[in-house]
Amino acid sequence: MEINYPTNLKAISIHAPFAYAICLGLKREEYRTQPTKRRGWVLVHASLSKASDEYFTTYNINPSTVKRGAIIGAVKINGCTGSVGNWAYQLDTPVLFEQPIEEVKGKQAIFWGANSQELQFAFTLASQQIAKFLNTKELS
Repeated sequence: MEINYPTNLKAISIHAPFAYAICLGLKREEYRTQPTKRRGWVLVHASLSKASDEYFTTYNINPSTVKRGAIIGAVKINGCTGSVGNWAYQLDTPVLFEQPIEEVKGKQAIFWGANSQELQFAFTLASQQIAKFLNTKELS
């Protein structure tokens, strides 16, 4: 497979309940301690952490159906509001991938890129699923 993804594409690691809620369109903001000027598509990575698992019930998500350590979807960031230490990234156009890209290790950085051959492959697969979603949306 040819590696082909936008070079400015980044991913964000989020605890699984929130990652799935974002990709399902149930959560429209992601709160962070730092603001961002980033706009556009960001891949959503469901982290391995189970620290927030009690929130699955908040979003009515069955935890036995989720994938962890995987890029599960994408979302567009269209704004950032807030103040020092409490920033809300405004999200829209959520996509939950039909095929999560599994066995992807997340990063501590807020946004991280494809800095290895394995991640370049994963980002290419993710880009293809975003393109498929956009084609489907354009037809409806």
